[in-house]
Amino acid sequence: MEETIELRELIEIVLKGKWIISIITIICVLLAGIASWFIIPEKYESKAVVQVASSVQETGVMDSFVATEFTPQVYTMRLKNEVRINEAFENENLTNKYVKDNLSTQIENNTNLVSLTYSSNSPENAQKELQVIIESTKNRMNESVQNTLKDLELTYKKDADSLSKEIESIINEYNTIVRNHHLPEVLILQTILNTEMVVNITDEQITALANVSGEVQNQLLQLQAQIQTKSEEYRNILAKYQSVKTGLENFKADPFIRVIAEPSLAKGPSSPNVPLNIAIGFVLGLMLGLGIVFFRHYWRESAPAK
Repeated sequence: MEETIELRELIEIVLKGKWIISIITIICVLLAGIASWFIIPEKYESKAVVQVASSVQETGVMDSFVATEFTPQVYTMRLKNEVRINEAFENENLTNKYVKDNLSTQIENNTNLVSLTYSSNSPENAQKELQVIIESTKNRMNESVQNTLKDLELTYKKDADSLSKEIESIINEYNTIVRNHHLPEVLILQTILNTEMVVNITDEQITALANVSGEVQNQLLQLQAQIQTKSEEYRNILAKYQSVKTGLENFKADPFIRVIAEPSLAKGPSSPNVPLNIAIGFVLGLMLGLGIVFFRHYWRESAPAK
């Protein structure tokens, strides 16, 4: 019985303040509508799906560098580079400025697909700007890999030049010993070709070979081993240099970044959400009106008797 009386009192309080509640609710709904239609700028969304994969083609020594750069994680990080993308906007004569908060990204689970959603002030701008963002990011990643490969190419070239000079110095030292001891010059050719050769030599050369000391033999063997070791290193470095040079000349980012779904053209604004805003205004107005009515009742009932 006590609960029924309290409920009746609550209903009576609400009914007594129904006009206050109604007016406040209407005001909040009107404010929400005015803000939605006239104050909050409209936003339009363009969506796209991009595939980022580093295992599209064989690239030899370039594999590690391509695999490091062309990942969904690196791609999404580069999409947030406001300075670079604004430069691309200027090059395309786009009037809007790129704001990274306008772009949302989602890497699909267990895939190399990245979903992009970009908002702008018109459907055409959203579509065009998202296209520029995708293209400029791809170009930037392409440039990054090329710069890395150029540095690598220069490093390999320096290493190859250094090894070439070392080999030349060792061969000169080897040849000097051969000539100073009047040994068969065929030893020079044999060392360079790294193979044994059967040739006719003179009696004088046979005598010279017989008189070669153990120290000289040891020097020649050490120098020959150095020549063979350095030559093998040189061949490996030269092969890597040629691989990087060829890859650099033919490298393109297209196989690694592919647009699966082109940027879409929005059919209507994504924000503001007018029905939702009005509903929120209605709920807030109702709660505010009820709060004022109950506070007014409390204030009157708690006033001291005169």
